[in-house]
Amino acid sequence: MSDKELWTKVVEGDKNALAHIYDMHFPTLYRYGMKLSKDDELVKDCIHDLFVTVWYSKERLSITDSIKYYLLASLKRLITNHLQKSQLNQSFTNDDYFAEASYESELINHQVKQERNRKLAAIVNELPPRQREILYLRYYEGLDTNATAHIMSLSINSTYVLLSKALQHLKKHSDKLIIIILSLLIH
Repeated sequence: MSDKELWTKVVEGDKNALAHIYDMHFPTLYRYGMKLSKDDELVKDCIHDLFVTVWYSKERLSITDSIKYYLLASLKRLITNHLQKSQLNQSFTNDDYFAEASYESELINHQVKQERNRKLAAIVNELPPRQREILYLRYYEGLDTNATAHIMSLSINSTYVLLSKALQHLKKHSDKLIIIILSLLIH
C-alpha cells in the first residue's frame, strides 16, 4: 500500500492504518528524536503526542506522498518547541550527528516547503490575474496604494475595491491559510 493510500485511510478514520504507520515509523522517529534530544522520555512523549495530534486532526490533514518526511518534520518541530520552552537546549559535539542531521533536515525542510508552497499557490491561483497582481504588489513588493494604483493603471478607489475582493477570497480560505502560516512560523 502506498503512503498516499495509507494516509488516506488515516484521514478517513482507520485506526488500524494509524497503528500500522506507528509500528512502521516508530524506530526511525525514535532514532531521529534521540539525535535532537538525549532525553528518552521526552522523545517518546513527543512521538506519542505526534500520533495523538494526527488522530485528532485527521479531518484537516492533507494527503501526503511521504509519511516519513511528514512525521520526521513534525517530530522535529515538537521536540524543538519543547526544548525551547523548557530551556533544555543541549549542545551536540558529535560531528557525525551534524552531517546526518543536516542532510535529513534539508530533505525534510525541502518537502515541507514544497507542500506549503503548493497549498498556498493553489489558493492564490484561484484568484483572477489582476487580484493576484495586486496582492503581489502590495504584500510581496510592499508598495503603497498609490504606487500600486499607478502601476496597475487604476484609480485609488478601484485599487481598494480590487484589493478588498482578493482579501475576501483569502479570508474565505483562511482555515487553509492559517495552517500554512503556522507552518511558516514553526520552521
